[in-house]
Amino acid sequence: MRAWLVVLAIALMWAGTTAQKKTEATPIKTSIAAILKDPDKFHRKLVQVQGTVSELKKKVSRAGNEYTTFKLVSEGKQLPVFSYGHLDIQEKDRVVVTGRFYKVKRVGRLVFRNEIDASPKEGGKVERKQ
Repeated sequence: MRAWLVVLAIALMWAGTTAQKKTEATPIKTSIAAILKDPDKFHRKLVQVQGTVSELKKKVSRAGNEYTTFKLVSEGKQLPVFSYGHLDIQEKDRVVVTGRFYKVKRVGRLVFRNEIDASPKEGGKVERKQ
C-alpha cells in the first residue's frame, strides 16, 4: 500500500510539472502599455509584444559574452529588452518580442526594472515583422 502511494505521488508531481511547462510555453500576447500599467500582473511571465527597435546596442561583456539591448517602442511607450547573443535586427525594425518580463531583476549589484529578457534560455526570441 505504501509503495502504491509513493508511485501515485510521483505520478501526480510529474503531471503537474508537465502541465506547468505547457502553459509557460504559451506567451501572453499583450501591449507595452498594458505591461507598464500593471507590471505586477506580468512579473516573471512569458509575454509577446510588438514594436519598433530603438537605441539598439550590441555589446560583449567583460567575461566575453555577447548580448543585445534595445528599447521596444509602441504607441509612445517603451520597454527595455535584453537578449544574449547579437540579434539579427537593425535600428527602426518592426519586431515581435517574446520573452520573460521582470518588474525587478537583480544581476550581481545591478538592478533592472520593467525589462523583457528575450534570451532563448528564458523561452524568448526576437523576430522581424514583415
